[in-house]
Amino acid sequence: MNESAIKEKINKNLFSTINGKDLMEMNLPPLQYTINTILPHGFFLLAGGAKVGISWLAEQISYAVASGDELWGYPATQSEVLYLALEDTVTRLQNRFEMLDAYAGMENIHFALQANNITSGVEDDIRDYLSKYPKIKLIIIDTVQHIRGNEYVKNIYAGDVEFTNILRKISIEFDLTILALTHTNKGKHDDDISKISGSEGMAGGTDGNWVMTKNKRTDTRAYLTISNRDTESFEFTLEFDKDSCRWIKLTHDKSIANEKELFLHTIVNFIKAENSHHWEGTATELLTLLQTKETTFINYSASVFSRNLKSSQDILRNIYGVSYTNTFHNKKRWITLNYIEIK
Repeated sequence: MNESAIKEKINKNLFSTINGKDLMEMNLPPLQYTINTILPHGFFLLAGGAKVGISWLAEQISYAVASGDELWGYPATQSEVLYLALEDTVTRLQNRFEMLDAYAGMENIHFALQANNITSGVEDDIRDYLSKYPKIKLIIIDTVQHIRGNEYVKNIYAGDVEFTNILRKISIEFDLTILALTHTNKGKHDDDISKISGSEGMAGGTDGNWVMTKNKRTDTRAYLTISNRDTESFEFTLEFDKDSCRWIKLTHDKSIANEKELFLHTIVNFIKAENSHHWEGTATELLTLLQTKETTFINYSASVFSRNLKSSQDILRNIYGVSYTNTFHNKKRWITLNYIEIK
């Protein structure tokens, strides 16, 4: 069974299974990103207190994607954007994007200022619109409360699970990112993710959660916690630049960045030195070779090394020109690396 067949069954809500051997032998595409490294395809929440500035961040993200720019040094994959600005007017939207100095690429953003809720048909509306505009790869919903129907509050947990499942299915079916804005709760919480408004079914039913907090509402500095299922987690300190109306990232974990950079450069330098710029074998074999060249890999296990390599495949391909495939060969997981010089 291939990936498209699995998706078709998911979309039809059929109970289906896949054999474990078939699963492990599937040649699945790499994780796709709207914002490289930090925002993959899937359904995500962006949460913050009232007037904290999450709408400014959503607008900044939407314009980075529409223009093919970047966010804090992370490249955006250019695409069209569907922006449900359900708390805005056309005047406010124009003013805010003017303050962002947004022009080139604005034709790629489709704004909707009103929408049905889930019970009155917004799901069908979104699907129909995506069918007409297949280049849309990012949907912003500001805010999610405007499309959550009343029937979903009768049993809060069950309603949150069902509601998030609807949006996740759309993201899977159309291979895109949905970023829905919501609010955080007041009071004491164990961590930032638990501050997200709603039951545990809301935050738990997503592919990731972004939470922005401030010490005081009037502060220009904020803290952004990113907790995604399929990527590493991030914690950023942000400063709101009143001149550009953009959130600027202040902190950068140099130790993590240096380790990642060393990981990538070691892989690239290794494959460049190979005959025909080609290598294939198991993760254990590759790790053993690299451990003789770079002490950073001494404490890596084969499984951790393999996961890091797989998660880096987009950067290796797009920035360094190194292609990566991972298949089964003679009952072993087989890695193939090729270097093609980027012109």
